[in-house]
Amino acid sequence: MRLKIAKESLVNVLSHVVGAVERRHTLNILSNVKIQATDQALTITGSDLEVELVASTTLAEGACLQSGETTAPARKLMDICKSLPTAALIDLQITEDQRCILKSGNSRFVLGTLPAEDYPLLNTENSQGTQVQVTQRELKRLFEKTAFAMAVQDVRFYLTGTLLEIDENQLRAVTTDGHRLALCEVLASSNATQLVQAIVPRKAVGELQRLLSIEDEQLRLLIGRELLNVTITTPSRDKEQGDITVRFTTKLIDGKFPDYRRVIPRGGDKLAQIAHDVFKQSLQRVAILSNEKLRGVFLNFNPDVLQLRANNPEQDEAIEDLAIQYQNTSMEMSFNAQYLLDVLNVLDGDDVSMTMTEANQSVLVQDPTHTDQTYVVMPMRV
Repeated sequence: MRLKIAKESLVNVLSHVVGAVERRHTLNILSNVKIQATDQALTITGSDLEVELVASTTLAEGACLQSGETTAPARKLMDICKSLPTAALIDLQITEDQRCILKSGNSRFVLGTLPAEDYPLLNTENSQGTQVQVTQRELKRLFEKTAFAMAVQDVRFYLTGTLLEIDENQLRAVTTDGHRLALCEVLASSNATQLVQAIVPRKAVGELQRLLSIEDEQLRLLIGRELLNVTITTPSRDKEQGDITVRFTTKLIDGKFPDYRRVIPRGGDKLAQIAHDVFKQSLQRVAILSNEKLRGVFLNFNPDVLQLRANNPEQDEAIEDLAIQYQNTSMEMSFNAQYLLDVLNVLDGDDVSMTMTEANQSVLVQDPTHTDQTYVVMPMRV
């Protein structure tokens, strides 16, 4: 195999797949990317056997001097390419003894390779399942508004992902770590005849967020029993290079997501409406003097006034009063400040509504103007 390609073009394709490659893996070949070159196209594959990314782009005439395929160390190849001058031309060649020689200007690098036929791929052929059509913008928004509430490490492994739920013409994303819950839904069309649920792993959610843009281009998600598949086209930054097409595939988490509808509080009779930015900034200030481990902040609701209070074992204390819309009986609750800030960071409106029932029960947090986003935060036990 031999290929002559502009540095930016190669980095462009590599950058779309390198995120799937683990730095350390029990299978050495999974530290590599699979490179395939033909007269028409360059295709690079990265995988960790859970998430697989296949990026391809058309090549300029004469760029491929010899067709072929190989695998090369992903991070080393990426670091070498990025370190080269901006307008560098790369000459990539696989020798008869299966070594990868990369030349550019006065630089020459030799990398070890492994056979391309040994590279393990997820079986995506003839995949059957539920087809969902949604725009890139809306899918990206779903993940951005909910990803923060995924559990990081939990024996309940199904909480370490995002639930995607297809219900008639709605696509819904739900995450929870047992302390808070995030839900966002968008309009989508699908061929589903009944409720369909799939749990997308944390790493796959992160990669999808990175790949998706805010374009209104329609995407077709294919959700099977074990895999989720979607193809994303991104315009190339290089005028001489064609668009980059990325085929994204991930294994789904095999487990049953808890019934989130039971967690969302209904019939709350105490409603507070607070200016979003003022609340967020006040919370950030008061949390500075909260207990470093627990991050607890007291919220004392009184008619038209919210008092925020925090203290710590060093006997420091912070108190701040805010004007709010609240006409019910006085009530004090304690929250992990970061949990509330995480919600405020993804709400876009001017105001925040908090619907409560009792001091020790979960609170519904929403933007009054965006009813497609719902957040539930559990208070701390004092």
